[in-house]
Amino acid sequence: MSTHQNGGMSRRTFVQQTGVLAGGALLGSAVGGVAAEGAGALPQRVLGRTGVKLTALTLGTAPCGFAKPDDPANVAKCVNAAIDLGVTSIDTAPAYNIGEQGVGMALGSRRKDIFLATKVMADSPEAAEKIFANSLAVLKTDYVDLLYFHHLGDRKIKESLEPDGMIAWLVKQKKAGKIRFIGASGHNRPKNFLPVLESGEIDVILTVINFVDQHTYRFEETVLPIARKHNCGIVAMKVYGGARKMDYPDPKCPPQLDKEHLKLAVRYTLGVEGVTTLNIGVHNVEQVKRNVALVANYKPLSDAECASAAELGRKLASQWKDHFGPLAGISRVPDNHC
Repeated sequence: MSTHQNGGMSRRTFVQQTGVLAGGALLGSAVGGVAAEGAGALPQRVLGRTGVKLTALTLGTAPCGFAKPDDPANVAKCVNAAIDLGVTSIDTAPAYNIGEQGVGMALGSRRKDIFLATKVMADSPEAAEKIFANSLAVLKTDYVDLLYFHHLGDRKIKESLEPDGMIAWLVKQKKAGKIRFIGASGHNRPKNFLPVLESGEIDVILTVINFVDQHTYRFEETVLPIARKHNCGIVAMKVYGGARKMDYPDPKCPPQLDKEHLKLAVRYTLGVEGVTTLNIGVHNVEQVKRNVALVANYKPLSDAECASAAELGRKLASQWKDHFGPLAGISRVPDNHC
């Protein structure tokens, strides 16, 4: 495996693990010479203190990873289509069934063209080590650009901050060159993010940001100000509210939001202060194309549109409730072992 350099440090091996509750999305631009209708170039933004410039769209591989029947080749097609359309950021996780396998199939010489993120969902460095090593092998790479400490709402936060805990383990991987940046991600219990962010070791956060769940989970008012204080990169997920009824294995499953609200969802989330990129998952290449088109044509919301989005969001939030899990309480999700 090759050795890469990051700030004078060699980096190689790593990757594995990530979360349950993956995202389901749809949308796009041009593949095989066929451009998405009305799509321009994807905007790019800097990912906080990492200094890395990414496209405002990240390809999420949870839906195609979970989709039945298992088809790693379909995941690979989605990855290649996204790269062909100019997407520079790919997100996966060992918990996404065959997601990492499909990404590994697509990488090859294209590895250098993408910012690759995966996840580790564990409460002990011993479990994390196994998960991560397996991810690197499946992804066929010797490093990842970003490794998320995942499903933070259900992790043992106090233990993770101990000298021999998960945060120290992540720092060790960064120093060894196996990862370039450390991330924290999660869907619920937003207060669990705060002590982890205040450790000063987190470079990037990935969390739920949409105009509906802002009224329930409130990451925008609880977590994002602390992330901005530390100049953490902010990646938004569940932009469309996730998959309807969380039915990711169904390749025809629509997002939680109705189709007519998807453009509004993109415009709202890209307008949130500090958000660099939208991590939107897909089941197929057509959804890649549609997502690229929506992001490429992004325009900020007017004051009147913001007010309308807030009104609609409150209405839908009363129906969705805490669909990503509890707002508070005790962790219950176990390590996601290989």
